[in-house]
Amino acid sequence: MTKLKTIAIVHWWILWACFVSSPAFAQEKAYYRGTSWAIQIVHRGTGSEFGDGPYCEVKTTSFEPMSVALQFYPSREAGSYRTIIKLRKSGWQLPIGATVKVKVGNLIKIVSGNQVIEGPPMVFKVETKDTMATLVADYDPNWLAEMGNGLLNGVFLRTKYGSTLWFKFVDGDEPPWNPASFERFEQKLAFSEYQQCLSDLSQMAADPAQGGSTPLSSTSPLKPQASSGADSASQAPPIANDQVEAAARSDVWRFTTAEEDWGETCYAEVRKGDIKVGFMASPGEEIVGFVEGLFTGDTRATWHVDDKRAYVSDGGQSDYSGWHEFDQLPADLLEQMSQGKELSVTGAKGERVVVGLNGATEAIPKFKACFGTPEPDSTAAESPVQPK
Repeated sequence: MTKLKTIAIVHWWILWACFVSSPAFAQEKAYYRGTSWAIQIVHRGTGSEFGDGPYCEVKTTSFEPMSVALQFYPSREAGSYRTIIKLRKSGWQLPIGATVKVKVGNLIKIVSGNQVIEGPPMVFKVETKDTMATLVADYDPNWLAEMGNGLLNGVFLRTKYGSTLWFKFVDGDEPPWNPASFERFEQKLAFSEYQQCLSDLSQMAADPAQGGSTPLSSTSPLKPQASSGADSASQAPPIANDQVEAAARSDVWRFTTAEEDWGETCYAEVRKGDIKVGFMASPGEEIVGFVEGLFTGDTRATWHVDDKRAYVSDGGQSDYSGWHEFDQLPADLLEQMSQGKELSVTGAKGERVVVGLNGATEAIPKFKACFGTPEPDSTAAESPVQPK
């Protein structure tokens, strides 16, 4: 009887706490909980200086009394995210508003003369007595690509030397932090759930019922104004039916060919809003993926079809086309697309676009026949969740 009474009291206290703190109460949807990290979407009533509204969070589960969290908020541009790093330690008692310099990861570059340089520290701001945070976009722009790669690799890839995710505090006497990454047997599933979390967050951001932006209405409660003759003369001519159909079907994969400076080139591509995703190849050559309107600077992107194996490729902006090109993508990715439902491309800094594969069944075989599928390359990119 005493045990049941105790349970009842605890249950009542939890309910009371929820009602009392409801304005700032955080609701969570769990995607994955591993031995070191958890993945979840958090709906928070009140935001902070760095972010507001729901976000996808990757947070340590076994690092107490410290914790590390990567929080991904949807930005105004579809498929891209604002990434926040949040550090907490019980008992810190820090002055709110103070700034702290922290070196995150082991970021290095080799410059001319084989000189090795290290990335600068990040500047964190104290939010509460036990918590500090920083917006990744505020970091040195010359090191953003390395920082994005370092964060994801530090969480999802465990090397034979352990985790590469370090937090070294420049001032004070706080010792370095080195939270463990996902275990090897967890990596594939955890990375898939991370991508699903971002995909669901994008849908929430686009849904007015979830607080997203409302689409423009095709109707109006206002009476249309009569046009004067001058206005009518200045109006654009009506769009032909074939142009309307082409615009309506911009999200369908299509196959084309073009004569470029280097010769005949085959294309399979799709457009989603202002973003274009596709593949190109010349006869007998390897395929190259490309994305237009999403990335800036050198980056690393993960290409993933449904729940199939994911592939990672480094990319940079092409001087010829202006879009970002990614090599080391295997022909297996095309096979997945021919039978899949959607393709996601996720950048190291959280940029993301998800395109449907409507029309890929027809476009991909034509694309492969155009350039001739080469023999599998042993250097093809490995999945980030299946490291060697």
